[in-house]
Amino acid sequence: MYALENVGDELLRLRLGATNNSERSFPLNSGLGDPDNPQSATGITLLDMESRKRHLNFQQSDGSCFCSPTSGNIPSGETLEMWIIYPQPPAGVDSMTITTPLTPPLLDVPISESADRIENPGLSEPRIIDIINISDNLEDQTGRTESSDEVSILLSSDVLFGTNSAELNSTTEEILQQVAREIDDADADVVSVDGHADNTGNETVNLPLSRERAEAVESALSELVTNDGVTFDIEGHGSSDPIASNETDEGRERNRRVSVTFEK
Repeated sequence: MYALENVGDELLRLRLGATNNSERSFPLNSGLGDPDNPQSATGITLLDMESRKRHLNFQQSDGSCFCSPTSGNIPSGETLEMWIIYPQPPAGVDSMTITTPLTPPLLDVPISESADRIENPGLSEPRIIDIINISDNLEDQTGRTESSDEVSILLSSDVLFGTNSAELNSTTEEILQQVAREIDDADADVVSVDGHADNTGNETVNLPLSRERAEAVESALSELVTNDGVTFDIEGHGSSDPIASNETDEGRERNRRVSVTFEK
């Protein structure tokens, strides 16, 4: 890694090299790219851990990467030098983490100033996305995905309900109390409650059952949540939105769920 540097006009340039220390030519091929731009370094991203954002490379108006190409082999003993242009982070961020498809993350790389100034009026809009945290609690089979501004709590239907039932088990009160406390602690005005099923059976059963289960969770949460300003949106999706393969028992179990989503 040579430099991560400001090059003007809210542009950040990463300069790096890949050295082949083997005795044979190394075919880089699409190792640093993505399916849309395989012969480029579009797979390299920058993480702003302070804002919990991932910065993707700038694209040009034709959809191509604003970066140097990575096609061809790297001969033995030689280095392929590359550059990629990204959106700058907010003022005050003085380092970022670099992720690549081929190496461990490069942590806390400092941002420097370059004398170079780069202009390209044909760039697409900056691409900056949330960093999503995913975690699971094996004890009560709950999970969660979390970004900088939203939380989605995944509740296992196998824990909440009996088979083909939309009546909550008596053992779920503690889980739902914890969810209600999180909603009360958040700034959310709207809470989305979504029921999901696996692909066992057919949608004439799965679709209404998934909605009935979402309604049961909403009914319990509305009693537990103390914030009077919160409203609930309820939806049943049947098997249309799996988060795991329905080819295994474990995957089908993960897909049988009720998700509760709200802003932090």
